[in-house]
Amino acid sequence: MKPNSTKKLVLSGLMIALVFLATYFTKIPTPLPGGYFNLGDAVIMLSAVLLGPIGGLIAGSVGSALADLAYGAFLFAPITFVVKGIEGLAVGLLMSRMHRTGELKHSRLIAAVIIGAVIMVAGYFLAEAFLLGIFDESFGLTAAVAELLPNSVQGLLSAVLGYILILVLTRTGIDKHLRGSV
Repeated sequence: MKPNSTKKLVLSGLMIALVFLATYFTKIPTPLPGGYFNLGDAVIMLSAVLLGPIGGLIAGSVGSALADLAYGAFLFAPITFVVKGIEGLAVGLLMSRMHRTGELKHSRLIAAVIIGAVIMVAGYFLAEAFLLGIFDESFGLTAAVAELLPNSVQGLLSAVLGYILILVLTRTGIDKHLRGSV
């Protein structure tokens, strides 16, 4: 294994663990059975900026789904795997120009974290409204609407926190050091 691929593997594992920790240890239950509010999305966004689209997809999918499994939200785990993976992928794709140029555009970063948050909110809304009701009759359109506010707050707070974390890492140059090693 090449040194850079070893570093990338280690950083990917670290980001999966950080997504898990941020998701699991900031959880606040919501009205839906098994649903909870958390700040793991901020770390998914950070992972996407540090590792790129595929790294964001992997960290978001695996770290978040593991947190659902550890929390006992088994019905949500597959949905989380897909939604959080798409979120990480989208943020990573939107920020991929930064990887090529090394230049952070605030407008692009703001758009990326907002789009990531919207993907999370929309993904869970669609899953709760149309898919999870097949397995549990407590889900459906009414439940999805009830979860819009908690999911939107989670998305907004995570976007703000993700933006701040990314700014701190880029202003201190840590992001270049980490990205340069992968």
